[in-house]
Amino acid sequence: MTDPFRPVLYLKSTCPHCLKLRIFLLEAGLLDRFEQRIFTQGDDAEAAIRAELALHFDKVTFPTVQYEPGRFMKDSDAIIAHYAAEAGLDSARLPVFAAYAGSVLPKYMEVRKELNALKQDT
Repeated sequence: MTDPFRPVLYLKSTCPHCLKLRIFLLEAGLLDRFEQRIFTQGDDAEAAIRAELALHFDKVTFPTVQYEPGRFMKDSDAIIAHYAAEAGLDSARLPVFAAYAGSVLPKYMEVRKELNALKQDT
């Protein structure tokens, strides 16, 4: 008897979009359905995860999910939409997720863009 397939999340520990996905899945009560493969840049797990995903994508980005055996999806918004639809959820009605996705993350991305521009000027 084989174990049923569990979707696999591939996550970078410091990725703000990975955090957005994790917040959604946790608040929606779905996170325990997934196997999580999380790496920190430069650790031993990173090379193996990137090598595995490189077989399926020209460019490896995070987060990524293997939602069915051999079938992968990337982009946090696409993954969230997929699992929200599957669960019949409106992600905007999840208050912690909505606060992060609608306020914290956009502000973070804005500051990050400004920081990168400042680094270019030096």
